[in-house]
Amino acid sequence: MSRVVVVGAGIGGCFAALSAKNTDPDADVHLLAVKPDRYRYEPGTVDVLGSVPDEEKPVVRPTERIGALPAEHPYKLVGEEGVNRALDYLDDVLRYRGTDRNALAPTVTGGIRPTYRYPAAVAAGLVSSQRPMHIVGLESVTHLDAELAAERLDSALPFDVNASTVEFPVDSPETPPLEGFAQTLDENSDTTEGTPVREALARRVRPALDIEARVGFLPVLGLAAHDEIRTELESRLQADVFEIPVGEPNLLGIRLREQLFDAVEAAGVELTRASVTDCSTVGGSIRSVSVDGADSQRTIEGDAFVLATGGVAAGGLVGTGTEVIEPIFDCPVDYPDTHREWAAEGPLDDHAFARFGVDVTPSLKPSVDGDPVFENLFSAGSVLGGYNFVEEGARTGVAVVTGYEAGRRAVDR
Repeated sequence: MSRVVVVGAGIGGCFAALSAKNTDPDADVHLLAVKPDRYRYEPGTVDVLGSVPDEEKPVVRPTERIGALPAEHPYKLVGEEGVNRALDYLDDVLRYRGTDRNALAPTVTGGIRPTYRYPAAVAAGLVSSQRPMHIVGLESVTHLDAELAAERLDSALPFDVNASTVEFPVDSPETPPLEGFAQTLDENSDTTEGTPVREALARRVRPALDIEARVGFLPVLGLAAHDEIRTELESRLQADVFEIPVGEPNLLGIRLREQLFDAVEAAGVELTRASVTDCSTVGGSIRSVSVDGADSQRTIEGDAFVLATGGVAAGGLVGTGTEVIEPIFDCPVDYPDTHREWAAEGPLDDHAFARFGVDVTPSLKPSVDGDPVFENLFSAGSVLGGYNFVEEGARTGVAVVTGYEAGRRAVDR
């Protein structure tokens, strides 16, 4: 029986664990959730490829543009067949929607971004449907200036986009209050006037609506009962309801985590919330990792390991001021030698740090000068180098594809 240890339970790590178990149902797969709260920063959608470097036109069908990417890009390493296989598996795992084409979704700043797969909570807001739209802001939340977003969308789209800002029916002790509002809507407790909070919210929004066929909210429409809440609001508002992803805390990302963790549990993967403190190696291979959990320290042995701890923002790569390191297995990281080259001058310029990551072989093994650092170590997600996740709009897609491939290779080695 193969023993696979996946370090990191983000999107890439979860898909690595699920893929390993799917490839070999008898495999003993252990998933280490190093920073599960990172899902608060996830958009909750799967963005495979929005643009190709040096091309002005946005990508319409992502899988048809893999061949246009640089040779070192993770998609090119996996290959078109591997990318398609992973995306087919994505549809087996997540209850998401989409076709072979990128969909276009509104942003909180009034922009439009491409996405490949999206939850039902986002579906009604796609701009490909040319129905009038109304965006609702909340007075105590600064994540969305509804009027500004609507003005920008209205000027760019061939249909009317209007907006209003209302006060949420109850106060939240949390700052920012998005999660508190979501919990209140889950519970549907009464306001001080004795009205259930879902009904009270609909009453505050309804007077501002005209003929809009759909209404967009911040992602506050519950965690456990979000489908039920959305359905009830649609009935009360007589319009389709959708949510617009925001920055942290993004409840769409938290819901994605719950879906993935449920899938991991159902697959029989052992999930442990712990950080890795050390690793033991022998003869060019990793033998075990030492982990520090909430209640105990332990050693976990494996036949193969997957590094899926994320990039710089997630702590999977660490900048010391003079170098960038991968702190768990000490895999070499590709980055400019001069510190001033790590970032460009303008905030929206092409920053080198967006491409920081470990070099890998075509089989996704971290490498130095083309040779694997360890024969039984694979890598997945944003810890990989070779692509610009910001410019390409490909971070979650790369996580899914490389996670799937790394997990499959880990049990096939």
